[in-house]
Amino acid sequence: MAEHVCFVHPVLLVHMTLMFAILYKHSVVPDDFGRGVMIPLLNNVDRNRFTADNYRGITLSPVIRKLFEMILLSQFKALLNSDCLQFGFKENSSCSLAIFTFRSVTEYCLNNGCTVCICALDI
Repeated sequence: MAEHVCFVHPVLLVHMTLMFAILYKHSVVPDDFGRGVMIPLLNNVDRNRFTADNYRGITLSPVIRKLFEMILLSQFKALLNSDCLQFGFKENSSCSLAIFTFRSVTEYCLNNGCTVCICALDI
């Protein structure tokens, strides 16, 4: 739990620092860093509870992995760029913004007599 990391004895912090340095130096992470517990959350209580479409999953991940990811992110944030056309998994961006942009461009083209051809890729 996060509280364990917050209130851990200083000796363990030294060991965690050494472990993170070794993981970084050798470009290796333990298999358990990739494990988590997936929990289904109900999207809408008014809809059918017996269909998979009404659920979304969240994953509870090990705190030690999250801490390591935060350290890596602080070190490499300036190098982690994404395309301006990417909407998901970015700050101040969402699928709603992508849908709005798509509809705006499509409506503009159709209102000006253009033919609109659409191709969608989910990579």
